Order: sequence, then structure tokens, then C-alpha cells
Amino acid sequence: MGGALEARNCPNCGAALHARAAASNRLTCRYCGHAFELPRAPAPPPRQVVLNIPRDLSREVAAAQRVVSSLITFAVVIGVLVAVGGGILATRAASKAKGSALAALSAIPGMPNIALPLARADFLWDTVAGPPIPVPAASGSESVIGRIRKRPGDELWIASFEGANFAQTWAVGPFGTYSEGYRSTFMAVVGKSVVVTDYRANVHVYDVSTGHEVHTLKLSDRVKAMCSAPDGKPQVWIEQNDERTGLVDAATGTTTPAARPAWCPNDWATRNDCRGWLKRGAPVSQCRGPEAAPKVPAFEALNVLEDSDVAVALGKKHPGTAVPMAVGFDPQTHAVRWEHPVPSGDLASAAESGGVGLMDALAGGRFVTPYQTTPRGWHFTAFDGRSGDRLWDVELQKVFGVDNPEGFSLSPTRVYVMRTSSVEVYDAKTGSLLGTLGQP
Repeated sequence: MGGALEARNCPNCGAALHARAAASNRLTCRYCGHAFELPRAPAPPPRQVVLNIPRDLSREVAAAQRVVSSLITFAVVIGVLVAVGGGILATRAASKAKGSALAALSAIPGMPNIALPLARADFLWDTVAGPPIPVPAASGSESVIGRIRKRPGDELWIASFEGANFAQTWAVGPFGTYSEGYRSTFMAVVGKSVVVTDYRANVHVYDVSTGHEVHTLKLSDRVKAMCSAPDGKPQVWIEQNDERTGLVDAATGTTTPAARPAWCPNDWATRNDCRGWLKRGAPVSQCRGPEAAPKVPAFEALNVLEDSDVAVALGKKHPGTAVPMAVGFDPQTHAVRWEHPVPSGDLASAAESGGVGLMDALAGGRFVTPYQTTPRGWHFTAFDGRSGDRLWDVELQKVFGVDNPEGFSLSPTRVYVMRTSSVEVYDAKTGSLLGTLGQP
């Protein structure tokens, strides 16, 4: 038998590939025929959660020490059980004891500084479906919802994660295996509802807070495109494989025939639609074509984003070396407010503008976009949309395999960057890494 199946993305066409681990480090895409080397990288260190406490907590520290001491004693007993042949039962008992002990430690007020490793995620983020959809919270951190691939069966689920520790709050599914449902399982968040389609030609409506199913609709065929209404209405527009189109009302659980609305641009109608050449996720309704940008010397616009009284054009220097550039302007008068190179530091080390990096977003007055450095490296950077001040610039973590960003979403508070099979979450104000969803 061969080695374990490993997921890869073709760097040429973006197709999802699966190959068995072997001594050879070369892979050929069965879709476009492109052959490429798989980079080798050491396994990432275990994630750490640090619990901070105030000082002078001798009573609580003593309680923690007693719990730790009990855990150590129990571990010794488990080791004896393993030695005499009770490996499976002992391992389960140790896992349960460890969970109980860690829960007890976390429950102690003012717990002293102890770093605890996080368990490996039991899912992969399905980057083909697009980045997470942020869900604003009445209090605390916003949650996110998206499509995941659960292991070991590679089934498609829709899952919600809270924003403090990124723990899963609910999951619905399965919607078939990845091969069965990846082209017809769409998802949108509208109002207080999550709308999901499946490969059996159904539309499901779930409560966004609990995941409880409130409506199920039967269609005449599978869905091949879906857009959510941008005005806050609980509606999505769908297009089916049999060319029927209509509006689904998530509140009432009804459908009405309707032609494609202006707020749902065709997925592939334009080349540079703010999502990058992979075009992951739903179309960006606030993205405009290059014709919406003002004329600026030595600048070629590729797309434009507008949000209220802020507009930013992403493009490149032209003529000359195609250094990525951004131009901020007033969307009403087209008066130019600022223009800057997207890369910071030495521009000679920046890669020229290309399809992979042509993704950008505008929210909360911040303009965010990635850029590449040579020979290999990716950064995300943020500008104040009105003043043009650079707010932050961070280098993405190195991940095994193809490490270019496959898309991202932006909220007023966070940036969600898709990698090969995971999502990195950054603070939109500072650029600091907050956590990761899925297994890198």
C-alpha cells in the first residue's frame, strides 16, 4: 500500500490534487499537466495558549499545584497499565483524566502562567468554498461560519466558530463527501439565517446562532451559483443547473422566480474582481471595474473598491516595472487623495503585480491587500482608506506546500486569510495573528 493521501493545490491552475506521500517529491497535475516540486518543511510546533494571571495568588497557585500533582500521579498509574498490556483503555483513561485536569486548572480563578498545547484540528478548511463569513456579535468577538472538510471521511459540513478561542459552536451536515458535493454546496449568511444548498437539490435554512434547521426547500435541480442580498434582507439569489433562477426568502422559506439582480455579478464575468485569479467565495458586490478609477499618471488600475465615502483602486505602475500600487480617491468627485506602492521597504525585492495577489478588500475604513516578495514570501498590508497612512504590514507564516494566499475576507475588526487548508485570523487594527482555523 502507498503512503497516506495528502492534499495539494496546483500552482498553475489551482486545482485540488491528492497524492500519496512517497520518496519522490515531484507531482504532476492531472488537470493541466503542470509538473512541480513539493517543498519539504518541518512540522509546525504545537500551538500554545497562555493563560495570564495577576500576581500574589498563593492560594490559587497551591490549588493548581495539587491538581497538577494529582495529574502526574495518575499519569504514572496509566504508564503501568500501558506496560502490562492495557494500552487502549489506558490511553482513553489518560485522555479523559487530562481533559478533566485541564478543565479544573482553567476553572481556578487567577490561574498562574501555564502554556497548554492545543489538540490537532479534526477538519480542514475547504478553501474552494471561500473564506469565512464574519457574523457580528452583540458583545464580545465576532463569530465566523464556513464550509469545512471533516476527517477522516472527507465529508462536507457547515460550521460556526466563536471568536474568542475559535472553538466550534455548532456544525450541520454532512452534505455528502467532498467529491459528491463540492460544486453544489453553497452557503450564505443573511440576517439571522444561514442558507445552505446541497447536491440533492435541497435548500436548507438554519438559525445563525444555534444551527437549528428552520426550513427545507426542494428544487428542480442542483444550485450552481448563489449570492446574498447586500441590503440586509433575508434573501439569496440562486441559479440552478437547469437554468432556473430565483430569490429564496430565508424568513418565510419560500422561493420566487427572479432574473439575476444587479447585486449578484457573474462569478467569471470579469478577470479582476477583487478575489484573485482563483475567485474563491461569493462575488464581491462592492468591487468595481478599472474604469471606475481616476486617471493617475504612471498608474494602471485593475479594480476599484467603494465603501461609503471611501474608494481605493488597486493596480500597478505603468509604464515600467509592474510594482503593485494603490490609489485612494473620493468616489463622488474622483479627486485623488493618496497614491502609494503596496509593498513596504525595498521595492526591488517586491514581485511584480500578478493574478494571485490581485485580491483586496475595504471595510471599516481600512484597505487590505496582499503582495509577494522575492524569492519567496507573502505579506498582507493595510492602509487607512481616507489618509493613505500604512497601518500595518505582516509576513504570512510559512506553511507546507503551496503557501500563497487563496483568498481572504475582511470585517471592521478582523482579517481572515485562507492558506492551503486553513484560515489565519489577524486583527484588522494591528495586523497581529489571533489564531488559526483548521490544520495548516
